[in-house]
Amino acid sequence: MKTLISSDVRLLANLIQEGKVVIFPTETVYGIGASTKNEAACLRVYVIKGRPKDNPLIAHFPSIEAIEESCVLGNLGRKLLEKFSPGPLTLILPKKDKSLFPKELDTLAVRIPKNPVIREWIRLTGGPVSAPSANLSGRPSLTKLTDVVRYFEGKVDGILIAEEPSFGIESTVVSLVGEHPTLLRPGSIESEELKTLLPDLVVPNLFETSPAQSLSTVPLSPGTKYKHYAPTAQVILASRDEFIHSLEVGFDPKDTAWIGFTFPEKIRKGKLAQDLEKTSAKEDEGFKKFDHFSLVSTNEEYASKLYAFFEACDFAKIQTIICETPNLGRGWEGLRNRLEKASRRN
Repeated sequence: MKTLISSDVRLLANLIQEGKVVIFPTETVYGIGASTKNEAACLRVYVIKGRPKDNPLIAHFPSIEAIEESCVLGNLGRKLLEKFSPGPLTLILPKKDKSLFPKELDTLAVRIPKNPVIREWIRLTGGPVSAPSANLSGRPSLTKLTDVVRYFEGKVDGILIAEEPSFGIESTVVSLVGEHPTLLRPGSIESEELKTLLPDLVVPNLFETSPAQSLSTVPLSPGTKYKHYAPTAQVILASRDEFIHSLEVGFDPKDTAWIGFTFPEKIRKGKLAQDLEKTSAKEDEGFKKFDHFSLVSTNEEYASKLYAFFEACDFAKIQTIICETPNLGRGWEGLRNRLEKASRRN
């Protein structure tokens, strides 16, 4: 299959109208999308990703008005979208149009991407466009065009070139179905921010392994049922002291990588750094010399780099990735959730 890789939004919109599958960037991660009005095209997305059939997709819309044509938005939903959209907020809403994929659900996960180029592309497709993150199921979402092309060229019909993702983790998901609004997936919009409009927001414990769910349970949102966001390498989540200790105890520098806030001077200039300088580096397929240390200064920067670092580690055949626990404060909630999911082995 030949993949059209282009920044021409009209050409890529035509592919969606023809029932094809297109990868596109949002402010969070890349998505792999098909027309929400075309069940066969949406089902093909599942096949390409190897995604479980009961893991729903998010429908991407160009505007609040377009969402209101397809779903019961209500006053509360409108206020949330007016405050946080266009941007990384997904709402679970009751459907008006029962023909939209997935037909077996009475609800639809909806959001409006921040990039105006992507919103115009969705508008040109006739919208909405249903898309999970562009990755192989269970693996980290992709945030770099080079990774998208490496995984999906020849497997999808088109790849839309536009501004690459900057947030780095998937959208915050809130369900407005049921007695109380519920946070289903944390993201860059914090639960405390949401509570300014949703004082009765239900926030489950998102940082402990959930009890096993019945296979008959149908989730309303992606990222809530299956193992997710994990590279091939083993991910270890470490406190600051544990992180520094891991740098000092002599992990094999060829097989280990670190991402975090704390790289003491004696580590950066010591034996471990010297050993890393001696290791061979991958230079092919668009990767420059692999850097075993990824230093970040804020939770937001950490989130923006995380998935691309996971991909680079896997490409360099790193066996262990040691991740420093995020700092408390802004950006902690969603980042901690992704790191905990990545560190689970099942």
